[in-house]
Amino acid sequence: MGVTWLATIASPLTAPEGQPFDEHTLVIYLGAVGLVILASGLVSGFVERGPLSQVLVFVALGVLVGPAGLGVIDLGIESPAVRVLATVSLVLVLFTDAIKINLGQLRTNWLLPALALGPGALLTIGLIGFAAALLFGLPWSLALLVGTILASTDAVLLRDVTRDSRLPLAVRHTLSVEAGTNDIIVLPLTLVLAAFASGVGRDGLEWVEFSVGLLVLGPLVGIGVALLAIRAVAWLRRRRMISRDYESLYSLGVAFVAFAAAQLVGGSGFVAAFAAGLTIAVLDLELCDCFLEYGETTAEVAMLLTFVFLGAALVTAALNAFDLRTLLFALFVLVLARPLAFLAALARSEASTDARLLLAWFGPRGLNSLLLVILAVAEGIPDVDTLFGVVSVVVLGSIVLHGTSATPLAAWYGRTAHREELPEETLADAGHLLHVGPDGGVSVPRMLPVDLKRRLDAGEPTTLLDVRRLAAFGSSGRRIPGAIRMPVGDILRRLDEIPPGVPVVLYCA
Repeated sequence: MGVTWLATIASPLTAPEGQPFDEHTLVIYLGAVGLVILASGLVSGFVERGPLSQVLVFVALGVLVGPAGLGVIDLGIESPAVRVLATVSLVLVLFTDAIKINLGQLRTNWLLPALALGPGALLTIGLIGFAAALLFGLPWSLALLVGTILASTDAVLLRDVTRDSRLPLAVRHTLSVEAGTNDIIVLPLTLVLAAFASGVGRDGLEWVEFSVGLLVLGPLVGIGVALLAIRAVAWLRRRRMISRDYESLYSLGVAFVAFAAAQLVGGSGFVAAFAAGLTIAVLDLELCDCFLEYGETTAEVAMLLTFVFLGAALVTAALNAFDLRTLLFALFVLVLARPLAFLAALARSEASTDARLLLAWFGPRGLNSLLLVILAVAEGIPDVDTLFGVVSVVVLGSIVLHGTSATPLAAWYGRTAHREELPEETLADAGHLLHVGPDGGVSVPRMLPVDLKRRLDAGEPTTLLDVRRLAAFGSSGRRIPGAIRMPVGDILRRLDEIPPGVPVVLYCA
């Protein structure tokens, strides 16, 4: 599995005419990279305030430079150039999603990821797979593959929502956790179902080798590469032989080395990249923070570039596949399948009705789904045009519906929050929405900053504890007068410093 995919993407890149890359083609592609970077900056402010998503802008750029526009880029889903770019993007997506997982929060707030990865994801896959089999007459292996590909939520499309401060942290964290952990179940299922759907006969021993490569070799190689990288950078740090700027590049190197090493020994490089990111998130917070300063931006550029290169093919495939059946299927996927699954998962939620509807709506399909299609195509699945066409219609529908609704819905929710107190506003993270936390629930009452200010202005006796980590405390000049600096780990041994009989308020970053 690993060596075959590596050999496929390592084949010579071809220009639109099927000829090897020449200097002119290289200039065009480098120009496309520059165009993406320039456009990212130019539209960022407008996207932040307006109803359009950044992804929609880049799909439009892809159409502009494609065959129907200027005709400078003409790449299909099976183009080696697209496969190379898709591989780079998917490695970065998986590594970034893993490295951003907050394991400290997941230890006590595990229920939401469990619901998203278990009943939420599987119910979504089953509903979409059933609809694909019913409407398009696909065999079950291919129909469930469509369901798995379209069950993947896109962190890039969610970015406009998860960075919107009008939404409370608990709601944004819920969406971030779902998008980040979704890969754990979607990627292996995609590889397994693509292997079934390809029709390539495998005996028992070959299936054992496939499973070992996917579930054992991939994770072990990823963890091993990350451990070696962490030890090496720790040795360099002690001797002050590496700068912080280069640690970001170093992290990118870890992702690609983990991918290549796993592929060469017959494992899944994509699983290895995810495992490497998760290992860094657990063992080296400093390297994790360095990557998020620079590496996350690099990953985003690669993702947006993929949308430019695939923009024309995406729109063309969607137009060719568009009919009444596909329209009904897309509406079912976007409006019913994922929302029903997530509303069921949030049945015990502490969130308001408005927040539940918001969480149920935002499960966008985007780049992740396209990358998984390319991965499945490389496995030799049949009906490539049908599969890509159906997925393209759903992805474009999601880009338009979710992209254009993010800002208006956040504004609507913000107005609701101003009119009334909503329970999710005083919850710290996603787990508390589902009554999960220390002692099985939210055992410590919370207050909004405005309520604390009112209390302090009124002169009510209050003990303030600043429990921020040292890095967060040192990097910010913001202090609340009279607060006692006391990291969480010091509280138990410094209890005698806290005045008895006075309400205590803790705050962090």
